[in-house]
Amino acid sequence: MLYASFGDGHVQVARALSEALTQDLSAEVRAVDTFRQTNPRLAQWNERIFEWSTRYAPALYGWSYDWTKALSIRHPLWALLARFSRAAAWRAIREFQPDVIVQLFPDHALAKLPDGLRPFVAVVLTDFAVHSRWVHASADLVVVPTNEAALDVRRLRGDVRVEVGGIPIRRQFRQCVLPRSDGEHRIVLLTGGRGVFPQYEGVLERLAQHFPQHVIEVMCGRNARMMERVRSFAERAGQARIHPMGFTEDVASHLQRADFVIAKAGGVTIAECLASGTPMVFYKPLPGQERENARCIERLGAGRIASNLGDLDRLFANWSEETQRAMQLRAVELGKPGAASFVSACLAGGWERLEAQGRGERTAAPHVAQERG
Repeated sequence: MLYASFGDGHVQVARALSEALTQDLSAEVRAVDTFRQTNPRLAQWNERIFEWSTRYAPALYGWSYDWTKALSIRHPLWALLARFSRAAAWRAIREFQPDVIVQLFPDHALAKLPDGLRPFVAVVLTDFAVHSRWVHASADLVVVPTNEAALDVRRLRGDVRVEVGGIPIRRQFRQCVLPRSDGEHRIVLLTGGRGVFPQYEGVLERLAQHFPQHVIEVMCGRNARMMERVRSFAERAGQARIHPMGFTEDVASHLQRADFVIAKAGGVTIAECLASGTPMVFYKPLPGQERENARCIERLGAGRIASNLGDLDRLFANWSEETQRAMQLRAVELGKPGAASFVSACLAGGWERLEAQGRGERTAAPHVAQERG
């Protein structure tokens, strides 16, 4: 399983899928951070550049994303960038000799495989938006979260098998942890893994103004400074219904009870909200994959985008129970809480087909049931 430490999403997906592969199929799984293991210092530098550019120069990052989004999957740029990760990927393949390789990060290190080895290669998207860097010539299977994403993958490479399987998420989202109807109405503000959110005071002011009867839970992650700032703001504003929260493993119970979530548009966050049947409001999504993810969910009817505080005011002023209910229904329709097990079954089926082809046999496509939100 190949991943990268650019943000928390790829790591979370790797853990969820590893757990499903181990428990459902008794598979032996090895996770490899190909960038860090190819060149640790360069990888660390690249991760810092990613963090800096998305925080302080998001327009520049967005420009680079948009410019490369529709490039050919055989563009020389992808071969050049693959040099930063191919050494570790090939070393792991030679040492481990896997039956299946799962790629959880957009990269072309596997566009070319070591001589004499031909494992089954699957790409599992961790975004709702499709970028050309996700798809390469060696992929036997591409797993996407939506039908729209499946069409985009086929435009990039028409001969690849595509499954709409969802983004693998934590097992806690496969059950209803706490009842929704406990007498309280809740809104959750997710600040992201780094505990950073743009103009959070302005957002909280508008939430308190338009939804005075709601409890507003602000999940700050491990950012103790952010948590203290939210607590201080709530005290100054006299808003006892604003509840700052630190890191918790139990995210599902909070999302499942919320009327809606204010969130960043990361792929894993969206998948968890959809699995919870909870609509999303994306405030100032970052240019690049986050903005494209947000646009996708808005088109599908499970979220709305606000680009500034004025947009947020207008959105909340026109908010209604009917609007919220319609978005909740779309979230349930799109949610795939069992994506990890579904994807692991797709991987097993794909490997079996590849083995059968090597023996000159035919196999029927396995039926795999997908859990709903």
